[in-house]
Amino acid sequence: MSRIEALPTRLLALSGGIFCMAALALVLVAPASALLGWLAALAFISALPLGALGLVMMMRIIPGIWRHDLDHAARSALSLLPLVLIAWLPILFGLSSVYEWVRQPPSETFKAIYLTPLFFDLRTLFILAAAYLLAQALLRSRSMGIAIGGLIGFVLLQEILATDWLMSLDPHFHSSGFALYVLAGQMLTALALLVLLSLWEGGVAKPGVLGALVITAILFWAYLAFMQYFIIWSGNLVPGALWFQRRGTGIWASVEVSIAFLHLTPLFLLFFPPIRQSGRWLVGLALMVLAGRLVEYAWLILPQLTSYRGCAIMAYGLSLVGLAQVALAILSRANKVVRRLAATPTVEGSP
Repeated sequence: MSRIEALPTRLLALSGGIFCMAALALVLVAPASALLGWLAALAFISALPLGALGLVMMMRIIPGIWRHDLDHAARSALSLLPLVLIAWLPILFGLSSVYEWVRQPPSETFKAIYLTPLFFDLRTLFILAAAYLLAQALLRSRSMGIAIGGLIGFVLLQEILATDWLMSLDPHFHSSGFALYVLAGQMLTALALLVLLSLWEGGVAKPGVLGALVITAILFWAYLAFMQYFIIWSGNLVPGALWFQRRGTGIWASVEVSIAFLHLTPLFLLFFPPIRQSGRWLVGLALMVLAGRLVEYAWLILPQLTSYRGCAIMAYGLSLVGLAQVALAILSRANKVVRRLAATPTVEGSP
């Protein structure tokens, strides 16, 4: 029995449910703040199954020893997709408290059509349902065709989801690179979490390979984060400049510095082979990256608030703890299912 399978699933699920209810109870005090805190936690938790889905398809296409170190943890993480859909329901029912465009529909024709509550909800449901069906197909088949076609569709649908969930929080803000930047952050979050899970299980043959993957993921995220800012700054795009200004003044300026520190310090240290090849160092640096990811999701979402920020931060913390415990309970059961699937014959489509 693995360490994850040995977790007390019922206790974790019950405790996680209590924390989630406590977070949602804050809706009675400040609906917008509580739901934005919940959305920030959902964005972080959803990064694991959605990012793992992309990584599983890449494992089918790109050869290398890294597939053996991450495959089991990534396939188990796909079981969290239904949790993402369930966790989206509070946002669905509180849409008017979260998104300004629900209360004040845009005047532009395209935005007015695209940003309608029914169309918005249908897009989210379709994307999450498509992700779940694709995950099931990948678990039951080794076909490379499914992985290639699925990866193309995955990137396109993830861009829509990132635009809907995060960029539309400010209906005046638009950036062609924002969705890719969010996708890069999701993949980095998923990779850091999967590295931790794999090292915890003790089945990693070469930690240095995983360290090199983390370097690549951080560089990809940093490039897209900088290019988005550079294009908006050089083009003097007013809505984008206001979006960054809101996140670069007051306490958020310090948060911005901490995001850079928590990402770039592990990047620098991982360039040293002894550190990159050490499992203990890799655990510490992966945790540091995850701390940066937690701070960045708050930085992306919570500056939309002008009041009750303390309530939003409290809701974010409670939601994170609750959803993380429920996710661990699901993973403990999913491990057994993935092992059974791995022991049964699959449809061969690739070597």
